[in-house]
Amino acid sequence: AAPDVDPRELMRYNEQLKLEVAKLKILSQRHDELLDENNRLREMVGYKMRSPFKQLIAAHVIKRSAAMWWNTLIIDKGSEDGIEPDRAVLTDAGLVGKTGRVTANMAEVVLLTDELCRVAAMVEGTREKGILSGERGAFTSTPDLRLRFLSRNGEVAPGMNVLSSGDCGVFPAKLLLGRVKVFENKDIAGEAVVEPAVDFSKLEDVFVVGTDVARAIEIRAP
Repeated sequence: AAPDVDPRELMRYNEQLKLEVAKLKILSQRHDELLDENNRLREMVGYKMRSPFKQLIAAHVIKRSAAMWWNTLIIDKGSEDGIEPDRAVLTDAGLVGKTGRVTANMAEVVLLTDELCRVAAMVEGTREKGILSGERGAFTSTPDLRLRFLSRNGEVAPGMNVLSSGDCGVFPAKLLLGRVKVFENKDIAGEAVVEPAVDFSKLEDVFVVGTDVARAIEIRAP
C-alpha cells in the first residue's frame, strides 16, 4: 500500500513550489528588461556614430505626467551636461521636440505633439512649406500633427514625408517629422494631417543636439 501523505507537508511543499515559480518569473522578466535595455543602448550608440552632428547628448526620460503625456517630459541631463533651452531633441526615428526649462541636472522637453512646439516644415518632393505643430488637449492615443499654411490645391498626397525645413534657428533641416495622412483645402490655405514619425507613447531614451551643429541631418525610418 502507498504510504500515507501528511496533508500539511503537501501543503508546505505546494507553497514552496509556488514561491520558486514566482522567483523564476521575476528573474525571467528582469532578463527580458535587461535584454531590451541592452538593445536600446546598442541602437543609440550606432545612431550616434552615424550622426552628422558633432555633439549629441544622450539622455534618459525620468518623468512623465499623465495629464501632460503628449505635451512634455523630463530628462536626466541639464546645464551641467551642456544642455540649453531651445535645442532639438530626437531619436533615430525622427524629431521628438525641443528643450524647454533647464536646471543643472534635468531638462524639460516640449514634445512635437504639443501646440507650443512649432516647426518650419516642408513636404518632401514638393515646394510646399508650412508650420507643423501638435494640438493641446487630452488624448487617449498619439495625436496627429497639423501642417498649416500650405497652398490651396497643393500637390500633397498621403504617405509623403514631412521634414523640417531648417528655416528657424531651433531645428536643423531634414529631420523627419512624420507622414501625410490627409490633405485638406481650407478657406484660404491648405492643411495636412500628419502622423508623427516618433512613437511618443514609448519614449525612454533621446538625444539632445548640442550647440555645435555640424550640418543638416536626414533621418529616414527603416
